[in-house]
Amino acid sequence: MSISTQLVKKLVQIPIFGGLTVAEAAEFFEVAQESSVAKGATLFREGDDGDALLVILEGEVQVTRKGVELARLARHNVLGEMSLMGEGEVRSATASALTDVKVLNVPSKRVQKMLKADHVAALKVVANLAQVMSKRLSAINERLVAMSGGGAKKKEELADFGRILTTWQF
Repeated sequence: MSISTQLVKKLVQIPIFGGLTVAEAAEFFEVAQESSVAKGATLFREGDDGDALLVILEGEVQVTRKGVELARLARHNVLGEMSLMGEGEVRSATASALTDVKVLNVPSKRVQKMLKADHVAALKVVANLAQVMSKRLSAINERLVAMSGGGAKKKEELADFGRILTTWQF
């Protein structure tokens, strides 16, 4: 599918696609597919295969994990970005349409293939994603520190989480 230059110009304004030229973005999105999701429908469920990055073009999406709302995302937000990080990724949350939604699906396998070929656009997107994930991790750490004043059990949980973070292997 070929998306319009006008849409590509809007997409490069989204932080995860920042720094892409219009030509790079057009190539990155050349296999993207637009789809519509009706209000109340599920885009994906926690545990599903992480097969695509989704860019919300219209509407609002609720993201939940184990029934707890994590976020509400609207136009020009992305979800499913973790699926770009490697093969075999599964969805960490459930996404449901709060309104009628139009999304742009970018297949993860395509992006991973581009990465293996050192494709500049894919490398820029992953670099941007690393920055976003770093900011999220920092925010989580701040929240955990703020919660750590809640007694010995909270401090023990925080210490356990700290050990997990320091032993991650990639």
